Amino acid sequence: MTVANEPRRLAIPPDPICRMSACEIRAAYAAGELSPVEVLEAVLARAERVDPYLSALYWRFDESAWTAAAASERRWLRGTPLSRLDGLPITVKDNMDVPGAPTYLGSRTNLFTRFPAKRDPLVGAFLDRGAVLFAKSTMVETGLFSGSFSALYGPVRNPWNLAKSTGGSTSGGAAAAAAHLGPVHLGTDGGGSLRSPAGGCGCVALKATAQSGPFGHPPGDVPRSSGMRGFISRDVDDHIFVFDEVAGPAGAPRWESLGDLRVGYLPNASADPGVGDVHPVVRAAVEAALDRLSGTVRIEEIPEPIFEGPMWEAAVAAAFARIGRSLDGRPPEFAERLHPVVRETVARARASAGSADQADRVVRELTERFGRRLTSTFERYDLLVLACNYYPSFDAELPWHDECAVIEELAYGWTSGACPHVGWANGGPPSVSIPCGLDRDGVPIGLLLVGRPGLDPEVLWAARRFEERLEFPALF
Repeated sequence: MTVANEPRRLAIPPDPICRMSACEIRAAYAAGELSPVEVLEAVLARAERVDPYLSALYWRFDESAWTAAAASERRWLRGTPLSRLDGLPITVKDNMDVPGAPTYLGSRTNLFTRFPAKRDPLVGAFLDRGAVLFAKSTMVETGLFSGSFSALYGPVRNPWNLAKSTGGSTSGGAAAAAAHLGPVHLGTDGGGSLRSPAGGCGCVALKATAQSGPFGHPPGDVPRSSGMRGFISRDVDDHIFVFDEVAGPAGAPRWESLGDLRVGYLPNASADPGVGDVHPVVRAAVEAALDRLSGTVRIEEIPEPIFEGPMWEAAVAAAFARIGRSLDGRPPEFAERLHPVVRETVARARASAGSADQADRVVRELTERFGRRLTSTFERYDLLVLACNYYPSFDAELPWHDECAVIEELAYGWTSGACPHVGWANGGPPSVSIPCGLDRDGVPIGLLLVGRPGLDPEVLWAARRFEERLEFPALF
């Protein structure tokens, strides 16, 4: 469906059921005020109305979803739910395997297509707790870009401004969360693939400490990335509610108030030439948010970047070179099915003089150096804050913001700032994106909070306190 003559913002408000959070849905089930069948009916009806504007979903599980919702309804009526997530409607990202649906990674090439017999472990953890899977969500092609384009199902559009990208690569999950197509949407994050689109859609996403529990490393991720599974929600309360159920309840936080925190602000966390500097519009929004917090939390600016050196250039060069090698021996039309931006980037990576192994060594050396610097920084600070995406929103059809830094050898741009550097250093510390302001096109800007490895509950606790004070306006 064309959106050229439509209002910029998604103009179809959710009904009362679709407005509900995961916490509210569970309370309504427990009180007998609502059933999983009624919730699924509301979510599917809303998907029919709004997804033609968004392209957030590419595969529906209507038959199995109705069966799962009916089974959940019977359990709640008996008072024997499998968990607090029993009956919760969810989607999962294209790259997460689910039997009965193809896994495409957003590509028409068949290079990445799987018809899985086994389910992704995090998907399994939700389904074993009674969650109702009703769709697979779309993603940016190959997962290696911070836009939302795909030659398979077209661009994913941002509910805050339908002309704009959601960011990537969990593009459809972020759009679905913001548009109230269910409160929880599963995805993966190596270089910002949950945090970046969550920030750009006014939602919340945590990249958990690397290799922690069911959130462990997803398959096929960028080398050395400490990539993780996770999910997107509309607020921090829902994130804590779901995280505690899947990862286990957290103990009492180590801080009683935000005033106990020592917070370091990184106006430019990275000096990687493939990342660039924080755009003035984004920096102004982040600093305005920090000003609103200044009376309750001690914030000290850290003027020097923590991350220096061409890590991102090496990482993406290695990843695209591997895609190029997967084309060896394939008919020429396979490459022609790639989105033009992907095809051209792959071709440049294949022609590059450096090898993927050499690039991996560069990434390993730099992430080890970053880890040492990050560890040293956490000797002084409890929490670090920085811009989640370095650039404001851009057109949905484009792969990146037209002012962003470009890796010349690959002609490849990146808008998600220092997300990969934060997520890969020091064993993969937890970091969470929360919305903190709007850009000139009415699209959210994300603030990234980073803590020490293993302190995921504490980072979420701080994010909740930040969220309360920032009072970010809701889309609906």
